Amino acid sequence: MLEERVDQIMEAVNTLVQLQSGKSSTRLPAPSTPTPSSTANQLDEDRGLREGVSVFDPALSPDPPPEVLQSLVKLYVDQIADQPLPLFHIQSLSRSVRTFPKPLLRSFLALTVRYSDDQFFRCGRSNAVEFYKASASKALYAQAAEPTSDAEVLQAFCLLCLSEIADGNMKRAWMAVGVATRLAVCAGLMSSKVKGVIVSAEHSRCYWSLFILDRIHGSSFWGVPAIPAGNAAPEMPLSVKRPEYLELTSPNDLEEPQAAEEKDAGINSYALQLLSIWGRLMSYLKTISQGDLEDAWTANSTYQQIKAEMSRFETVLPEVHRFKNARFRERNISELERHRHYWASWVFTQCIYHTTHCTLNHPFLHIARIRGQRRLRSPSFLQHASDQAALHAAWVVLILSSCEERDFKIYDPFVGHLASMIATAEFLLQFSKDNALAAKSASNFNMLRRFIERMAASHPHLQHTTVKLTRLGQFATAHVERASDQPPKVEIALLWNLLDYAASSSPSVDSGESSDNVELNVNTQFLSPVNPDVPTASFASEGLRGSGQEGLDTSFWDGSTFEFDMTDFSNIHGLSDLSIPSETWIGGHL
Repeated sequence: MLEERVDQIMEAVNTLVQLQSGKSSTRLPAPSTPTPSSTANQLDEDRGLREGVSVFDPALSPDPPPEVLQSLVKLYVDQIADQPLPLFHIQSLSRSVRTFPKPLLRSFLALTVRYSDDQFFRCGRSNAVEFYKASASKALYAQAAEPTSDAEVLQAFCLLCLSEIADGNMKRAWMAVGVATRLAVCAGLMSSKVKGVIVSAEHSRCYWSLFILDRIHGSSFWGVPAIPAGNAAPEMPLSVKRPEYLELTSPNDLEEPQAAEEKDAGINSYALQLLSIWGRLMSYLKTISQGDLEDAWTANSTYQQIKAEMSRFETVLPEVHRFKNARFRERNISELERHRHYWASWVFTQCIYHTTHCTLNHPFLHIARIRGQRRLRSPSFLQHASDQAALHAAWVVLILSSCEERDFKIYDPFVGHLASMIATAEFLLQFSKDNALAAKSASNFNMLRRFIERMAASHPHLQHTTVKLTRLGQFATAHVERASDQPPKVEIALLWNLLDYAASSSPSVDSGESSDNVELNVNTQFLSPVNPDVPTASFASEGLRGSGQEGLDTSFWDGSTFEFDMTDFSNIHGLSDLSIPSETWIGGHL
């Protein structure tokens, strides 16, 4: 009687194992057969089975059960989709993921599992990520041998590229984008005939996702962009809807009489426009890193062309998305999270806009003195460049500080890279003869480094960035300890690496350059107060308010360096009768 009861119990347990593993041939041994576990992982798996919880096993249960897969979909939507454009149709992703082909599913899992704490992966999350990535790579590159126009293949390559970036595999990421781009060409997504042709929403999202990846990671100083500038492209996909409390503005009395009501293409569209300019900026930096210098103040210089593109962008961005009207700093966390898809893209847009301006005017490019590079430089241009670098660096600090104050978490690691680029500018500005500017820049450098360190906890590839920033900061520490009056010398390669996302977030890259140092030539007028005898006001010492029409704290502009920017137009001869809008942009905000 007892033996029959034991047999019934064992049969029930075996049935449970079959249901959990999905393998009909898997059966537990009889009680008389010992099964000692030889490793801690095996003990965890046995415990999981006894508790009725399945675990990842590349042989028995490689793919997660439906409920775990749905949790990964939610993770993707919340943390990955807005970088800054969703690769999938978000509303239907929970349904479509169930029918993903294996390469696409494995690419999706390789990207999302690394951020998951689900119990299914508790015995080896890193092993699961490597298994999924290897499985997806093998299948995808085999498929690439036979060109296909399937959107699923392009989607899988995009996800695979993101996985390689997350692992700091610079060259593999380039390979994934490059192959996917060639497949997109085969699909006709980059043909001149694509204009005016209806392209499926899936293919449109694929192309623009490839465009984003190519601009943020493929536009490296050590690589070649896969998608050329000015390339034919399909229509941009629909943008995320803005919150209902943000309304378009109508023309006011100060605008042209024939002006029409603003047209809004959506925040994602403007983020993509800035990414296009970003690619041009990275190409500009690449030419400088290769020693091809120009007189930036000349009318036809690349500097002036990029600056003109930024000015054109400022004229097309609707008022509704601008800092003053969005009132980000007045929103509580519940408002921000309820419309996260909009606000995440808005933060991205603000950060890349100001970082583009700051990098274009970076002290390293225009003020620093590099051995063997002698050229005439315009003092008035250098004054303008340093002012712009300090101004836009302060705005990125303000945006990121506002996010932290509201506990609005930034998941996009590229924003972390933008913060590191701003940190390099702040590092140089801390050696200014303007003591207030120097102190504020040193504080901002440390704030940005801490921000990136926190992001690196979720994005390990940014740990390489923090190592490089820490090394950069050591130059300042040594300088302070020596109590030297002369600015320190910094390795050129280190600064270039920090300005390049692919190099910054990867292990140290050998650029092939010598280890020459750059001399921070900041003992000149343009990084000092215009009138050294006039006491310098605190450089935003009371913090940056930045709300409403005030933009930055008014004390930011009290220094004599900025007197011209704050000129009272009514006192200028010939302009006293002009109508000057009260919202005249003098704070540098977008």
